[in-house]
Amino acid sequence: MRLKGKVAIVTGGGRGIGRGIARMFASQGAKVVLAARTESQLSSVAREIEDAGGTAAAVVTDVAATQDVERMVAFSVERFGTLDILVNNAGIGWWGYHIDDEEVEEAYDRLMATNLRGVWMATHYAVPHMKKAGGGAIINIASVHAWATIPPGSAYAASKGGMVAGTRGLALELAPFMIRVNVISPGAIHIGKPEDRIAREFGEVRAAEFTERFGDVFEARKKSAQALPLIGQPEDIAHCAVYLASEEARFVTGTNITVDGGMTAQLAHGKDIPPELRDKEREMQEWFENLRASKQ
Repeated sequence: MRLKGKVAIVTGGGRGIGRGIARMFASQGAKVVLAARTESQLSSVAREIEDAGGTAAAVVTDVAATQDVERMVAFSVERFGTLDILVNNAGIGWWGYHIDDEEVEEAYDRLMATNLRGVWMATHYAVPHMKKAGGGAIINIASVHAWATIPPGSAYAASKGGMVAGTRGLALELAPFMIRVNVISPGAIHIGKPEDRIAREFGEVRAAEFTERFGDVFEARKKSAQALPLIGQPEDIAHCAVYLASEEARFVTGTNITVDGGMTAQLAHGKDIPPELRDKEREMQEWFENLRASKQ
């Protein structure tokens, strides 16, 4: 087992990429602390890990709240005695906000508090324990949007770009203590059905309408977003995270690994979806714009 005896915190561990990383870490022998805002999701993932023979503990945490982050690290060390690995995965999106929206400042502050400040404060509280242990590994989960983005994704891109740049600086600062800091930039990863998110934000009726009218367009666009005709899975990111957390990466720090199926290798136009779906895609974009406008 590549992580046997290690203690790891995974923020955003209740679903998606965080869930995939936590499950794979546990399968490789790590004791995993799951941290996220939703207790039911944390409990579910902890049960999955334990049912598979792994070790997990959960602590409800909003990484945008500094006191929660401090408590998360203290809980982990008290529960398992040390801390070897920190995965800063928790994050929120920005989609739907334009630069001239009236509520943009509040949304911006919430985004940065979660995606950027939360990473730095988790690292702040984790580092003393890693120094005491003689080293450690910090893995930040950024995004391809740190390198190339789409409108209106400017603030989200800034949060992930800041994470990438900051990772390099932290790697230099912490190298004398044998603490390695690296970043993974995922591409299009399947972390849940779009209709589930639409249902949460706009209701079940709108979610059913989306599925009926645009489900095929959404899947086609995700597959066409990168060179490989695949939709990425959380496990694709988890394999990379296991490598960076393990002794196999003992000489790797301050680097970014892009796991995107070739998305950022393409020229700007990328690959197109089938011609018969292009008009439907434009209709879908207008539908989303109207939904967003209806909430204002």
